[in-house]
Amino acid sequence: MAFLNVDQINKHFINERKEEINALSDLTFLCHDGEFLCLLGPTGCGKTTILRIISGLEQPDNGQVLVNEQGVHGINQESTLVFQQYSLFPWRNVIDNIAFGLEMRNINRTKRYARAQEFIDLVGLRGFEKAFPYELSGGMQQRAAIARALAYDKRLILMDEPFGALDERTRHRLQEELLNIWRQQRKTIIFVTHNIDEAIFLADRILIMHDRPGYVENELKIVLPRPRDRKSPDFIKLHIGIREVLEDMLNSG
Repeated sequence: MAFLNVDQINKHFINERKEEINALSDLTFLCHDGEFLCLLGPTGCGKTTILRIISGLEQPDNGQVLVNEQGVHGINQESTLVFQQYSLFPWRNVIDNIAFGLEMRNINRTKRYARAQEFIDLVGLRGFEKAFPYELSGGMQQRAAIARALAYDKRLILMDEPFGALDERTRHRLQEELLNIWRQQRKTIIFVTHNIDEAIFLADRILIMHDRPGYVENELKIVLPRPRDRKSPDFIKLHIGIREVLEDMLNSG
């Protein structure tokens, strides 16, 4: 039984010119408990929209999201969302940002700070507990955002191109750290990206999304052993194959 079932989701918007934009069309897929699933596709194919629908921040026009066979209505209490823009509170230091969700759940100060410290250590930010977001690099801010998501202790972590704004070296390092955290925590992760290399390096399974309207064009189970070597012939061959699929899809559209 799948942990998450996204079932025939449709979503449209009206843009500033009063034109109807069909963002998602009968989008359907499953995600299993503890799986690392990547949604891969071009900009504008609805990847962010489906994360917002799964989280409950937006509602679909048709279709449903099921968690453990129960429909999601309103905010999905099983999920937390990590954005590309870090989304840290600028007036809170690192430990207070990470402890925010625990504070909202009325967990006492001693316990929430102890738990926040656990995740600060986990993401390698020990020594920066009292630093404010403007004092951190982009990579460090994203570590704090990931730690805050983990501190919520939700089963499903939704990640919207969280490393997209970072330089390649920092992005690769954070990808490795994210995999280490995933192995330790065994959360279910749905990770949105348009970067083929990133998807292959991270995912158990990749869903290739069609350009607008978005739906699953192709599904690939990644069987390369971990840790994955980006320079290996199998990795490079898979990268080329996925790129050709994306190019054919865009050219045919």
